[in-house]
Amino acid sequence: MEQKEKNNAVKEFLKRFLESAKCSPEMIAYLNEVDEAVFCEYYCFCFLDGMSVEEVREIDSIPAQNWEDKIRRIREARRDYLEKLFVPNSEMQQQISELHDKAGKVFHETEELRTTLNTTLQQALEIQKNALTEQKESYQNMITAKEELIRERDGKIQSLLQEIEWNKATWEKEKKALALQLEEKKSADEEKNEKKETEPAKENSLSDADRKKKRWHFFNKDGKKSKEPDKFIETYLAGDTFNEAQKEFLIKCLEEGDSVEEMKTYASASLTPAMMQRLRQVRKKRREQ
Repeated sequence: MEQKEKNNAVKEFLKRFLESAKCSPEMIAYLNEVDEAVFCEYYCFCFLDGMSVEEVREIDSIPAQNWEDKIRRIREARRDYLEKLFVPNSEMQQQISELHDKAGKVFHETEELRTTLNTTLQQALEIQKNALTEQKESYQNMITAKEELIRERDGKIQSLLQEIEWNKATWEKEKKALALQLEEKKSADEEKNEKKETEPAKENSLSDADRKKKRWHFFNKDGKKSKEPDKFIETYLAGDTFNEAQKEFLIKCLEEGDSVEEMKTYASASLTPAMMQRLRQVRKKRREQ
């Protein structure tokens, strides 16, 4: 690749040289058919001597063992051409000598240009090589950094998966424990409700006769009879105006000394025993004041 670039650079220089010498486009284009730049230099001399493209192509087709042998054959063919073309005389010899001198100068300048081109190309290739090395290192560092990020991401994902599994197992345990607690609470509530239902049943098991007997015993204790108990029974115990809880509360009030008239100020079938008790206390406070 490097040698090809050098050959192309030399060819371009020779093409510009032929253009400045007013050579035909065919001569200039012929250099593209030649592989080695060193042969192009000798063919330029042939074109400057006046040889045609066909004559140069014929010289180029002469078989040779190596490039040195081919250069020798090109020189011989060029010399024969010049001997046939010019009549030997001093003026012609002088012109030939001048042409040789010019050709030598051109060759020397070409060698210098080739050296300069070789040095420039070598420097350019070295710069390009260093740039590619730096770019390779940069890409390698980027790849390493990305691989590290991928490893960190995979680690986080694995950690999250483990945490999810742990939370799932914990939730299953908590769910079972909660279900067990709810079941126990439900059983306790059912048992409590059963007890509540049983207690009123026991209280209600007393016969109406026993309750009446109890109340009658209260109202007739010590053998004393009064119209107050009769009035109380007629007002609050007879009928279904008051429920059992309200009746029990009013009996308690009677036992504590409240008269039937006083009870009228707070006894009401629409009030609970607690509400009637509050009204009763308010009345007592006012009476004390």
